[in-house]
Amino acid sequence: MGYKLRIFLIVSISVGIGILFSNIILVNSDISLVLVAFSLFIITTIASILFANFSYKSISNLETLASKIAEGRTKKRYIKALKQNSGDFGEVALSISKISENLKDKINQIAKQRDQFGSVLDDLGEGIVVTDKNGNITFENDQFSQILNLKNVNGENIKDLGIKSLGYLFRRSKKRQRADIEFEIELNDNSNRWVLATINQSKTTKEYILVVHDITQLRSLDSMRRDFISNLSHELRTPVSVIRANSETLIDSALDDKKQAKIFASAILHNAERLTDMVSSLLDLSRIEYGELKLNFEELDLDNFFDKYVQSITTLAKKKNIDIVYKPDHQGNIIADHQAFERIMNNLIDNAIKYSDKNSKITVSTFNEADEYIKILVEDSGEGISPEDKNHIFSRFYRTASARATDNQGSGLGLAIVKHLVNSLNGEVGVQNSKTKGSVFWFTIPQS
Repeated sequence: MGYKLRIFLIVSISVGIGILFSNIILVNSDISLVLVAFSLFIITTIASILFANFSYKSISNLETLASKIAEGRTKKRYIKALKQNSGDFGEVALSISKISENLKDKINQIAKQRDQFGSVLDDLGEGIVVTDKNGNITFENDQFSQILNLKNVNGENIKDLGIKSLGYLFRRSKKRQRADIEFEIELNDNSNRWVLATINQSKTTKEYILVVHDITQLRSLDSMRRDFISNLSHELRTPVSVIRANSETLIDSALDDKKQAKIFASAILHNAERLTDMVSSLLDLSRIEYGELKLNFEELDLDNFFDKYVQSITTLAKKKNIDIVYKPDHQGNIIADHQAFERIMNNLIDNAIKYSDKNSKITVSTFNEADEYIKILVEDSGEGISPEDKNHIFSRFYRTASARATDNQGSGLGLAIVKHLVNSLNGEVGVQNSKTKGSVFWFTIPQS
């Protein structure tokens, strides 16, 4: 029964009783007004009780549905039952249910977008932090703590993170809205990391967005660039100075003395060749690094290669009375570019001859490495390499302390070329001290 019909019945009963008592009053005018008032009171009370009982049931049912909605239980049977028992209150409940469903969908959508946004921020590679106007952190991605070597900082104040540069940066942003700074931090392994931090203030929310970048590698590359320019300038200056000095001497006084003129001319020629070799090596290294060197991979027979190669370099080795010995201990051939492989061997043998003692021996040996690679070793009889030199021996323009002390001429590019060529051939390169005396340079090449 609808609430409108129930109200109609209540009103009808009330009116009926009212008419009855009116007739009684007209017939018996001597009835006390108190009786009339009492009757009206009874009628009103009955009507109120009936209406209150109806309203209570409807509201109670509505409350029950609201509780179920709060619990996420908005099944159709709950709504249908309420509509049947609560009249028009059921329509209200239905509207609430629809609102609840829409709200639930919106919340799920927002949560999904939040997760997607968080994943994107974590994959950026930069650390990101959002703070309020007072510097209290309200959001951070995982990269922020990793870059700055911190633990969970959400809820902390940016000035209390223990990094003075960030506090200074935040104070600067108060005046400029945007500011940046580079600083260095120490990691747990006692290594250092360079960080670029940039902060911006939102014009709408007045929040601060802090972005940190790990620029350690960029710093290292910049340092290498400066070292390269410095080393190149030094390496070029020496032969140019020698050429100039000898040329001036020839012009001033030595032209008439053929013997002296020949000495100075030989020095000029030697240093000119040194410059030519250096420029050529630089160009080769540049082409290798930028992938401009075209490689023709083919199967190479090592035994056949070294039989011919050892004969070709014997003349060079005999100048210092050095014997070159080949000791093969491998099965199979390699896959490599013939010219690149020969260039690697030339640089390693030239380096070994340069630093080996007279009347000594250079040993070239080969053996299988894990059935996938063939390892080639070049062992000399020099002074060996210090631990400090091992870390830089394959860097361009680097020369060992002994080479610098003896003014052993060389561009310092040969081993750098070796490293890049070996890498281009999908191998690895390294150096170690010999068990007896000297150094052992080794590299691997994929086996066919």
